[in-house]
Amino acid sequence: MADSLLCIGNLTIDDLVVDGATTTALGGDALFAALAARRELTDVRMLAPVGTDLPATLLQAVVDRGIRVEPSRPRTGRTVRNRVTYAPDGSRTWDLLDGEAAFDAMSVYPADVGPDALTASAVLVSAMSLGAQLALGPWLRERTDATVLLDLQEDYVLGHEDELLALLATCDVFLPSEVEAVRLAATTDLEAAARRFLDAGPDVVVVKTAERGCLVATAAGVVTVPTDAVEPVDSTGAGDAFCGAFAAATVRGADPVEAARAGAAAARVAIGAHGVAGLLADTEPTRVGATTTGAVR
Repeated sequence: MADSLLCIGNLTIDDLVVDGATTTALGGDALFAALAARRELTDVRMLAPVGTDLPATLLQAVVDRGIRVEPSRPRTGRTVRNRVTYAPDGSRTWDLLDGEAAFDAMSVYPADVGPDALTASAVLVSAMSLGAQLALGPWLRERTDATVLLDLQEDYVLGHEDELLALLATCDVFLPSEVEAVRLAATTDLEAAARRFLDAGPDVVVVKTAERGCLVATAAGVVTVPTDAVEPVDSTGAGDAFCGAFAAATVRGADPVEAARAGAAAARVAIGAHGVAGLLADTEPTRVGATTTGAVR
């Protein structure tokens, strides 16, 4: 079976407000990850629920990049919608327009994962609602021998440390941001945090430290992998792009340090334009293998 990666997460419709002008585009962690993964791997799949309001033209650009869109349970509500307002200094204000309950309803639960999706060589579980991640982790571990990679959402870490540390036993690679690592391990010593996470179950821990690169920890030790600093246009999705490219590079046989370099390269592309525009421009459109497997919803 050919090497393949399934990117699980959210797909969003984002209103990007730049200099008073609004542009509507697709976003979401599953999309950033899948587009970045296509830089490294041919067979990339995406599982992300959408509502009844998703314009087909928005998704077509993704399908044209050769990303296979897996079906999920039908949803009756709106796709997750954000308004992202950019200030002149490059900072952003995020508004989740329909609230947390709607976000959870559009997150991936076990009932969304069909048997075809479980044939992937690796599964990247990106940040969704806390309930979805806690349900999905053990369910996947019981049903697939795929390499499972896990990314979290920093907003729900505090107050759920014990649950999330237990969740690490269900993944092979843990990919927290620096903020998530500090909150989850209750220490600013990132090497100590990484070692604690390794003790919880994963074989590889990668702590993303933005423009400083990342810290890669395995049983063999801890390595700091620097990156080339660039001036970002939009840092949205940088971490998701890193995770997608890291996962894809891992699938094709790269060691964790090589995979981290691939992740950093994808992140630099992601921050070079607003939203997913940079990754879309960087990924060659192709009709070969560009399919959806049933209804997108």
